[in-house]
Amino acid sequence: MAIRFGSSILFEAIGIEIDPMIDPVLEKNITTEAGVDMLTMGDQKIEFNSEFRMFMTTKIANPNYTPEIFGKTMVINFSVTLMGLRDQLLNEIVKYERPEIEEQRKQLITETSANKAELAGLEETLLSELSKETDVPLVDNVPLIQTLDMAKTKSLKIEQALINAKKTSEDIEANRESYKAVAKRGAILCFALFGLSEISDMYEYSLNSYMTVFMNALETSKKDNVLQARLKFITDKLT
Repeated sequence: MAIRFGSSILFEAIGIEIDPMIDPVLEKNITTEAGVDMLTMGDQKIEFNSEFRMFMTTKIANPNYTPEIFGKTMVINFSVTLMGLRDQLLNEIVKYERPEIEEQRKQLITETSANKAELAGLEETLLSELSKETDVPLVDNVPLIQTLDMAKTKSLKIEQALINAKKTSEDIEANRESYKAVAKRGAILCFALFGLSEISDMYEYSLNSYMTVFMNALETSKKDNVLQARLKFITDKLT
């Protein structure tokens, strides 16, 4: 049904062995009959919709798939890295310790994305207007001149907003920098825990379970108005 109607389908938690039944899909075993694309699966032919997508996910940290599988699919590694986890933990620390900074950071990201999108839209509008065929000379084309003036005014305003956003972002990062050492410590401890599974499967930990421990350390560690002292209490509690 998904192949025929161009839907997406997801196979979750697959292992190393992939069912041969889906080989025709991976190999894109498609032929054209009477102008219609057909996919052969087993003994039946299915009308193939180009919008069809198939996704497969695995919980295996480092899956050892055959070169054929890597050749037939696009493999994307979503495993957490040390620096990626550090940044994630940093967000959690700042959100807990300085919620106003984290809220400002999120708002800044949203506003910056919106401004960049609007700037790109203005550029497309300008190109579209300038490429239109018309018998009216450019200097006499009042609607076009008005559009250009409006786009220029908006563009200058957006560019100034982006400059201000960059400065604000630098200030926010300077405030977040103080908490990076604790976040890095937390990431190292997490990877140490993950490594225990090499000793025995009994020591298999999930990121979600670690996040519970991490947040508990933030909540139960001793409070202090002196930042360095507070950071030491968090680090000691987490360890």
